[in-house]
Amino acid sequence: MNNDQEEILKRLRELEAENARLKSAAASAEPAKLIVTEGDYKGHPTLTFDGSVRRFTLGLTKLRAIKEALPEIEAFLRRHHKAESENDSDDDGKI
Repeated sequence: MNNDQEEILKRLRELEAENARLKSAAASAEPAKLIVTEGDYKGHPTLTFDGSVRRFTLGLTKLRAIKEALPEIEAFLRRHHKAESENDSDDDGKI
């Protein structure tokens, strides 16, 4: 092997070790609390969700649609709550 390949393999091993360390730290850490903050985008009011989920922002139109669909959302969550708790180990933090 030449030096470039050896350096790449060394760096790959370092990254794998760092990834394992971060995963174990995240697994042992307490889940982050959901933080909701009010803001604006180009003069329009928004809510930004951060913390236990990947950060995202919603404006009035989408929030009104969610409010209108809230009974269906709650029914969906009830139906899938059991499946979610069974698959907690597969959670990768994606929405």
